[in-house]
Amino acid sequence: MNYKMTNLKNGKEVLISGSFTFRDHDTFFEIVSMIKTGYEKRVVLNMSECEFLDSAALGMLVIAHDEAVAKKVNLVIKGVQGKVKDVLYAARFDTLYEFED
Repeated sequence: MNYKMTNLKNGKEVLISGSFTFRDHDTFFEIVSMIKTGYEKRVVLNMSECEFLDSAALGMLVIAHDEAVAKKVNLVIKGVQGKVKDVLYAARFDTLYEFED
């Protein structure tokens, strides 16, 4: 997984690309740390370039959600498509996250 952060007028956008797997634990927790220590009220996880995610990635997304709720950050998933979208919806992540196209 690779990621790139961009400042938005009302928060940050994180573009996640490639495969998001267990191996990306340390990398993803850089994003979680930004949520925990930052001042943004909105963080968009742009997954339009994410090609694959495994069950560990789902767990990391749950942790990010929990941290966002604790900090009162609006955490949004944007641009999911293909198999990534199928997995997120099958896992009922639409009940945890706001999804944007």
